[in-house]
Amino acid sequence: MKNHLAISLEHEDPEQDDMEVAAPNLNHAFLAELGLTQFSRRSFMKWERIMHSHGACLQEVWQLRYSKIDKVADCVLYPNSNEDCEALVKLAVKHSVVLIPYGGGTNVTKSLQLSTTETRMIVSVDMSRMN
Repeated sequence: MKNHLAISLEHEDPEQDDMEVAAPNLNHAFLAELGLTQFSRRSFMKWERIMHSHGACLQEVWQLRYSKIDKVADCVLYPNSNEDCEALVKLAVKHSVVLIPYGGGTNVTKSLQLSTTETRMIVSVDMSRMN
């Protein structure tokens, strides 16, 4: 392969150590009305936000390893019940907050890729704690 394609297989391209992302865009009225007790977890942690903002297509995996994710979720919520989800949707509509459902993160259709022009708060809704 080296001779036929005239490429070197010795080149190494190390992965990045860290990734810079924008600070979360918070809708304080939404968060205040949401409260602290309705969900099993809510997170604003950088790497949790990053991991909930991509799927597993080649472009997204490459961005994670060598570049950056252009837009990441502002918050990650973990509902426990259908009632939690219903309340969340009502609050999101009331406060104009974007909700993105998150299953296992293995999506390969770029449906977790967030619009870079979105100005509203984006909440990733992790469904892993649902029964």
